[in-house]
Parts: sequence; C-alpha cells; structure tokens
Amino acid sequence: MPSRARATGVNLILSSLLATLSYLPFELVAKGTLVICILLFVLDPFPESRLVALAGVMGVLLINRVRQRFVLPSPSAAAASSFSEDGIAGDDGRKRE
Repeated sequence: MPSRARATGVNLILSSLLATLSYLPFELVAKGTLVICILLFVLDPFPESRLVALAGVMGVLLINRVRQRFVLPSPSAAAASSFSEDGIAGDDGRKRE
C-alpha cells in the first residue's frame, strides 16, 4: 500500500499547477491547451490519445463560446463601443454638438 505522504504530494503538485493557471488570462491558458492538444495529436501514434486531443480542442471551443456569450464586456470594450463614427462619445451614442 503506498504511503499517504506520497499520494498527497502528487495531488499537491497538480493542485498547485491548476491554482497557478487560474490566475492567468483565459486566452493564454486556452492557447497553451490548444498547443498541447496539437502536439499530442501529431506526435503520439495511439488513436486513443488523438481522441483525447480532439476532446480537449472541443472543450476549449465550448468554453470559449460560453465565455463569449455570458461574460460581460470589459470596461475598455464597452467604452470603445460607445464611440460614434466621428470618435466623440455620447451617453446614448448620439453626436454631441
């Protein structure tokens, strides 16, 4: 039977890695996941690993779509969308004189 210290040590490393990734921007984590999936798909000859890579890509696409649909825009994006064609921002989007 494996010792308790060894089992928690492995989980602690994984937990620490996931906690660190949670502080990074979503785009960076998603791009890193896609790069790992591409490498896994190309370099690993086993069909099961290619299915795991495809599932990872589909998971990133699904999370991205949910994020685009339900996350509020950032304040800078909201400010940029309130500008009219001439670049003058109005409270309701109309031009000011």
